[in-house]
Amino acid sequence: MKISPAEIAAALKKIDNGVNAPTDEQILVISSPLEPAVVVAGAGSGKTETMSARVLWLVINGYVKPDQILGLTFTRKAAGELAIRIRTRLRQLMNSDLVSPELAKEIENNLDVTVLTYHSYAARVLSEHAIRIGIDADATPIGEAAAWQIASDAVNNFESLSAPLISAPSTVIDDVMLLSKLIAEHGCSVADVRIEMERIISALTALPGKDTKEIRDIYQAFKERSAILPIVARIDEHRKSRGLLTFDDQMSLAAELSQLFPDIGVSERAKFKVVLLDEYQDTSQSQLTLLSNLFGFDKTTGAAIATGHPVTAVGDPFQSIYGWRGASADTLDSFPAYFPGVSPRYSLSSSWRNDHVILDLANNVISYINDRTRLRDQKRVEVAELKARANAGLGELACGVFETKSLEAQGIAEYFEKLWFDPKRAAKLEKDRSSFAVLVRNRKQIPDIESALRTLRIPVEVVGVGGLVHVPEVADVIATLKVLAFPDKGSALMRLLTGPRFAIGAKDIAALGEFSRKRAASEKRDSRALVKLIEAGNPSSAENDDIFMGSIVDALDEIESAESTAFSKEGYARLVRAAREFRTLRSRVGTSITDLIIDIERAQHLDVEVLVRDGVAHGRRHLDRFLDEAAKYQRTGGSLSQFLNWLEAATSEEGGLKSGSVDVRRDVVQILTIHGAKGAEWDVVAVPGLAKGQFPVEGKRVDNWLKDEGQIPFSLRGDADQLPKFRIENVMDMKGAKAERIRFDDECKDKHLDEEFRLGYVAFTRAKTHLLCTTSWWRDGEKPVPPSALLEQVLTIANANPKAAKFLTDISEHPLDENNPNLAKPKSEIWPRDPLGDMRTIFNESVSQVISAKSFERAQLVDQISKLPSEPASWARDAIALLDEIARSRNPQVIFLPQRLSVSTLLTLQSDPSELALRIRRPMPSHTDIYAQRGTNFHSWIEKHFKSPTLFSDDEIALESGGSDLELEILKQRWFESDWAKLTPYEVETPFETVLGGVLIRGRMDAIYRFQTPDKDRVPGNDFRYEVVDWKTGKVKDGEELANATIQLAAYRLAFSRLTGLPINLISAAFHYVAENQTLRPADLMDEADLIALVENVKVFQ
Repeated sequence: MKISPAEIAAALKKIDNGVNAPTDEQILVISSPLEPAVVVAGAGSGKTETMSARVLWLVINGYVKPDQILGLTFTRKAAGELAIRIRTRLRQLMNSDLVSPELAKEIENNLDVTVLTYHSYAARVLSEHAIRIGIDADATPIGEAAAWQIASDAVNNFESLSAPLISAPSTVIDDVMLLSKLIAEHGCSVADVRIEMERIISALTALPGKDTKEIRDIYQAFKERSAILPIVARIDEHRKSRGLLTFDDQMSLAAELSQLFPDIGVSERAKFKVVLLDEYQDTSQSQLTLLSNLFGFDKTTGAAIATGHPVTAVGDPFQSIYGWRGASADTLDSFPAYFPGVSPRYSLSSSWRNDHVILDLANNVISYINDRTRLRDQKRVEVAELKARANAGLGELACGVFETKSLEAQGIAEYFEKLWFDPKRAAKLEKDRSSFAVLVRNRKQIPDIESALRTLRIPVEVVGVGGLVHVPEVADVIATLKVLAFPDKGSALMRLLTGPRFAIGAKDIAALGEFSRKRAASEKRDSRALVKLIEAGNPSSAENDDIFMGSIVDALDEIESAESTAFSKEGYARLVRAAREFRTLRSRVGTSITDLIIDIERAQHLDVEVLVRDGVAHGRRHLDRFLDEAAKYQRTGGSLSQFLNWLEAATSEEGGLKSGSVDVRRDVVQILTIHGAKGAEWDVVAVPGLAKGQFPVEGKRVDNWLKDEGQIPFSLRGDADQLPKFRIENVMDMKGAKAERIRFDDECKDKHLDEEFRLGYVAFTRAKTHLLCTTSWWRDGEKPVPPSALLEQVLTIANANPKAAKFLTDISEHPLDENNPNLAKPKSEIWPRDPLGDMRTIFNESVSQVISAKSFERAQLVDQISKLPSEPASWARDAIALLDEIARSRNPQVIFLPQRLSVSTLLTLQSDPSELALRIRRPMPSHTDIYAQRGTNFHSWIEKHFKSPTLFSDDEIALESGGSDLELEILKQRWFESDWAKLTPYEVETPFETVLGGVLIRGRMDAIYRFQTPDKDRVPGNDFRYEVVDWKTGKVKDGEELANATIQLAAYRLAFSRLTGLPINLISAAFHYVAENQTLRPADLMDEADLIALVENVKVFQ
């Protein structure tokens, strides 16, 4: 007799109280027959728990062994979470009263359920069979930055080709990368694309009548695509001939192998009796082709597998938001075509995440999308509405329509303020506090919202490279890099000159423009346009140096040759200071990108500014993350100008570069794009910018191959049946061709709009208890922008649920102002603006109090304390006692430094010499707590992993089965998610001894990595740069604590230099904090002289 899912859950609940009884829907999925099946799992419906329960049911009832199950998902984080969940439940099952000792032993010996990302699985198939098509699959795949770099080089060297380029280079790079991806994704060729374009052109040119604009636009798009195709062919040949495969290449090649060699499918089906496919709606065509060839069809006969291999696809068509990556909302509906069989359809519609009013909104959006698709496609299976969990709260749905974007940002911050500083929240441990996020559709919304939150002293984290560039300190660094790299980046220079640091006024800017004009007398424009921008308080809207004669950057560099009388005295002095600073920094452009960024931070005192603004705990967060991104790019060998161009690509839109899954935090408000938030959840979520045309986005580049040169013809795509069709064969004349073109465009727009509404659904369902949806009447244009259809959905639900609704503003039909206040020119304006703003008065008062403070004699102090109430008087007396102890410590016992030290002792020597002296004078046995032991275990595991790599897959955490420390398992998972896991170290656990100032220093370096040095930085005889990495399993350090810890890196760097004889400037060093998946590369590491001075200055303690 089979054991039911309910019995399994009841047995597990005795061991783990967090296990819930499965719902009726979950029971159907868990105990479903071994056949192909689809599970439509709504947002927050517990799919991970359901899949792990499915594994338990299959194992305990003897259908399969754990190692015969394959689970695939999209991110390393999701793969790790699923692997840990399954292994945890299997261990709990072993200890339950349901399992016999024999079965428990069998489970213990087969805990290694294979859970991988789709890309990792493709890489595994490729590594085992690539030799059959002459491919070297051993090389590490290149990342998107490296792929972008190759495309950039190809486009910039395009002059040798015959066809002219029409679009801007940045656009061409994007199009080249997209064409290359789509051609590989759908298994076609450059020649196939040309043939299909020629077919359409031939049919159009044969039609009677005069062509129209709509038809001429087709000709133009085809012409541009024809010019780009040779570049696509060139970079594909370049990458593959050198073994520079991207992750997409690996997937398409694995799909090709599965098609060419049927025995691969036979082998994989024998190995994996059951397959679970997570987030199936996000799978691309090459992923579907690979999996279908292996588990859907028997390629030896070409027929479907007779009984249907047990493949379970789990997904939600309403969370299909990656159309620009090749995914489709129709993928779940087309499942039977790829995995023939009975293919029953199950649903998980009980939400374990959202409160009632948030679910009402989600269901309203589901209904709206169903109505839209029903009108166009009667065959599509509709998705059931979500149901609330039994103990769900009412929830809160807040909304507001503000006058301006700045007021909207302020409204969001004020709404968060009450919840963030709620005493009940503050009283909880950090891990139990509510989490907060702002999910934006457009990254340009980030600066206003971030600033408003910071004004109310709410800590903020901007997630992702695209959002990072909008953070003020990072934006200043990027602006400086642009000024150093490009003489025509006047807008970047204006940001710096008119900012709080130099605060150059409008008169001096005009004088600088006049000087620039005189330097380029051939030009006939002046600086009045910029002066107007300055007066309007918007200098950064100047996009380039067209408002000047020649380069304003070059003019500043020569400012000391200008007539100083044309400027104010202070303004001229500041401009001279700015010119000298930029000149000094420009002399450092030949160094590495990361070193130059550190120089800029130091020159502009940005590190000090952010620490003052946000404190030691959070101040450097964004600067350090930007440094980390720069270090990753630096490994590709790209130049500074290419790095800046890459940043533009990374920040232009969601499709620019992929980002990893977000780690939800409770100590900051996280700001990120909706695309980046998928898969995560927060207690409190704000979704701003719900304005008509902006969310849902209208007029954006829609996937339409007739007008977008980056797209391949839809007829060549594997999902052609799900895409609009341009039926040229049914057209009789040019008038008909125009009508067909308009119909085709409308279908493409409809598909895009559907995805926008699905994006809204994803955003709304990230919130557990509180959801705030906002917009503003006045955006960037001269006309007011009404709320979008998405916000109308919100208002409908809010009005229907008055107990759960909160209106932050009156919801009127028209704005209060007749004109956009953002565009209004004030009668007068103070410029430069005071950087302290409203805080100036408080600041001045604080300064006055410090200056006027008087010192007390001891007798006076004792007298003043006697007049205090008992409790503060007690504090004051304690303070006096501490001061007395400090005074007594000024006559210390002399302690001599030992002649042999460990690196950890060297750290204590810097951070707390007195503590070290006490340890030397009176040694005490060290106590190893659980955290230290966990760190030791992690280091042992990672050493074993590197020295025995065949024991582990790329990110298959489930295959390593040592210990029961869940936190250690999470550390392993997080390490596999890091970029370091993709690289092979040059050396591991390298011991050393070196002498500093007559003292022997001993230590062990965790890992050393070697990177190819870019040609421009290469030193004769040294083709590589090296980086020493120290794994940290604790919390991220910053401030003085981090500064002290950097001595460890300095010692490692010097030791490796001495061991190898390499110049120290070829060696960098970094901490990688495993739990946070964050790499820190501290600036200003001590050199040899500094380290010797540290030891020699404290050889004797006093």
